[in-house]
Amino acid sequence: MKTLIGLLSVLTGSFLAIIGLLGAMGSALTLKLLPGRGVEEIAQLPERSTKSAGPKYGAPRVVVRGTVAAGPGGTYRSPLSDQECVWYLATQTVVDGGRRATVDRFAPLPFTLSDAEGHQVLVGPHCPALDQLSPSFRESRPDPHPWFDEAPELAGGVAPGTAPTIEVYEFVLTDGADLLAAGDLGSTPSGAPVLGGEVTLSAGGDAAAAGDPAKRRLPRDLGMALAGLVLIVMGAVTLSYVDEDDYDDDQQIRPGFSTPQ
Repeated sequence: MKTLIGLLSVLTGSFLAIIGLLGAMGSALTLKLLPGRGVEEIAQLPERSTKSAGPKYGAPRVVVRGTVAAGPGGTYRSPLSDQECVWYLATQTVVDGGRRATVDRFAPLPFTLSDAEGHQVLVGPHCPALDQLSPSFRESRPDPHPWFDEAPELAGGVAPGTAPTIEVYEFVLTDGADLLAAGDLGSTPSGAPVLGGEVTLSAGGDAAAAGDPAKRRLPRDLGMALAGLVLIVMGAVTLSYVDEDDYDDDQQIRPGFSTPQ
């Protein structure tokens, strides 16, 4: 019985150790070779921006999470739903077959994300990609919305006999909202961090906002590898006592077997 227990401990421990070590190596390499892929602390952005300044690699793309607050432009009244907000996107889109035309209008100035310690980063205002943000206004209409100064124009015009519907949306951010933002890290002339480029916004609380998955996997994989090593040692110790416990005084007779007559 002890032989079986020892072998099972060694085999199980070896499996856990191998899987754990491979997983830990993969997580460590991911964190080493792909820095900035997870949620970063706002407080570290000025230093990160200074270190990455220069034309060699371009602006690093970072992800941050924080609380929404007004930026340099203060608060606005959203153009379609007339809500008080710190940022908005109003968009109208027309689709005809495989053709699509969109007109976007953003708030004129960036908003602010801040952490619990008061560190801030300016975001936007050009934020065309939105995830898990519910529209504050939605309407389907046969003609362009009168608020816009430009109508969406399909290349080649509208096909004869068709009247495509125009979809109008508005999205707003209000003071105090929890938000995840991904963009190209830069800085103002005074050194304050800014997220620009094609900024992506996502409601806080989604899976990505919990942090870098590789950072969460690394301790788990190391723990699995350690548990495997412990099982290997236990199995080896158990097997070292097999000769004393599993054989009786007659080395030709083993428990559970009868000698031939």
